[in-house]
Amino acid sequence: MAVNQKAVRVLNKVFEAGFTEEKAIAAMTMDDILSMQGITVAEIGIINDLQKSIKANKVITFLGGGAE
Repeated sequence: MAVNQKAVRVLNKVFEAGFTEEKAIAAMTMDDILSMQGITVAEIGIINDLQKSIKANKVITFLGGGAE
């Protein structure tokens, strides 16, 4: 299973925005996401998938590019 590089880049943006714990990432609102510098529509989708993966306890699967 290869690492999903797009997901890693988005995760770095989330960390840079100050959301460094799973609980904080899962609780991000759309306003939080839209306030991030240089965020694209595709990246918003990836953040949404990340939030779903956190709630389902499948972060490693998400980072590996696996489907839910």
